[in-house]
Amino acid sequence: MKPKEGSFQYSFRVRYSEVDSQGIVFNANYLNYLDVAITEYFRTKGISYSEFIDRYQLDFHVVQSLVDYRNGAKFDDELAISLDPSYQSSKIFWSFQMECGDKLICSGVLTYITVSHVTKKIVSLPEEVSQLLQLEKKFDKAKS
Repeated sequence: MKPKEGSFQYSFRVRYSEVDSQGIVFNANYLNYLDVAITEYFRTKGISYSEFIDRYQLDFHVVQSLVDYRNGAKFDDELAISLDPSYQSSKIFWSFQMECGDKLICSGVLTYITVSHVTKKIVSLPEEVSQLLQLEKKFDKAKS
């Protein structure tokens, strides 16, 4: 599986502490890997996640995690994560795939909801933020 052209790429090695008694990465760790990749995505856009919260008074909460597990990664495997973010109103969709060489480990979508850091209420993603993060706008096919 080839990542979409222009996808954000993040690579790392699996640490020993992340594998289970079967010698493969414990499934919950894949969500941790995605969290790290998304944090690094923010950095490549010129802002750390904590700076983002301070500047925009926004935060993101995970509302859905869809992961299609295909193969298990093992200790010391080098994993490559590809992220293709998009948004619609208050939601950010982090489409991803994780590979080890030519082997697909998992793929799916992590969905965030935008929340005011002050009021703790759901808000639409400001245009300034979508531009900063270079998010592609996702259109509702039913409305187009």
